[in-house]
Amino acid sequence: MPPHIGNSTGGCRVSSVPRPYAATPLTQLVADIVQRSDRQALQELHDHRPLFRGVAGVPMLMGDFLLELRERDITFRWCGRDPVTVDHAYDLTLAKFLNLPADGIDGPDCRHYYGAFYEHAVARFRQFAPPDLITAETRAAGLLQQLVTRHFYLSCLESRRRALKLVRRYRWRVNGAALVVWLPVEMTGKRCRNWLEANVTDVDPTRPGEQDRVQSIVDRLLARRRVLSLDRLSQSELRSAAQGDRLGSGDDIFARGLAAVVADEKAENLADQRPSIRALGGPAVKRLVETVFESLAGDGYRADRIAGTFGLSKPSFSRFAGCRWTRHSGASGKEDIPDLWKNTAHVVASHEDFAAVAQRAGVWDQVRRALGAADRQEGGIR
Repeated sequence: MPPHIGNSTGGCRVSSVPRPYAATPLTQLVADIVQRSDRQALQELHDHRPLFRGVAGVPMLMGDFLLELRERDITFRWCGRDPVTVDHAYDLTLAKFLNLPADGIDGPDCRHYYGAFYEHAVARFRQFAPPDLITAETRAAGLLQQLVTRHFYLSCLESRRRALKLVRRYRWRVNGAALVVWLPVEMTGKRCRNWLEANVTDVDPTRPGEQDRVQSIVDRLLARRRVLSLDRLSQSELRSAAQGDRLGSGDDIFARGLAAVVADEKAENLADQRPSIRALGGPAVKRLVETVFESLAGDGYRADRIAGTFGLSKPSFSRFAGCRWTRHSGASGKEDIPDLWKNTAHVVASHEDFAAVAQRAGVWDQVRRALGAADRQEGGIR
């Protein structure tokens, strides 16, 4: 159990009603919500804990933070600058962290999201133990803010997909209860049921977080149409929103955000990979790409060590992310650029922030060269 701090009331709202959780630390408060479906603990978190920091750096409640997020320009970018989509994303995110549904009521279950926060916070505190109780509470609040911001972003994408009518709402009845699942719009009701029964096992609609678990399986197994394929937002941008739009330098975005975007691209387009990479599966491919970038940013690039960690032969890893490649002789000047670097060049060229940093760093010519080698040069690239 991570260390806690008590008396984290913030003095935000004055009430004469006794508050049984006024002195309960954040992680324990969340544990009560997750494990005991405690509505008083949920009310304490939403009504009395100013854990979030907005643009001005002033402590605020979660609801006020979400209202501020809704009005930011970056949120309108996430939602295709459609105010209706923004409002829907706000409502969806609020429901994710406020809705403690009764039996038979559809909608997000906040216990799933708070459970993810609790597990992450406990793991982080075990790895990096806070020096004191105040630091522990501050770090926990920061982790919660990052999670809420991340889910606002995901809600924007989900709302935009629905607005573009790329998915359909299907009510899947199992053992007398129902789950609401979003599936590709072209699937008929019968196809939806047949596919779900064939691909999702051990279904219990009454289990906390079950709807989100089923939806994650659908998203992983069915090719998800991405409405922001050329405007994927970096983790650095998400972090800046969580911290009040205090964007770091372009180099910071380039170093940290690029790795996250490329890792997602590779994992989501698993069918396009070579057989040895495809056999790893989406989650492992994502970790592989992240490991490669982390190694490049660290003390040295140990290709053999990474290959061994993921069970890849040296030739397979070299074709995927080798640090040396050859130029063929002849007029064509063809190069055997490894797959990961071709994809990275494409992501850089497709993202205006990454492209601007690449030009400032003097590597834009290399990006264009890789694009040419991959036969991906598009008319808009100069």
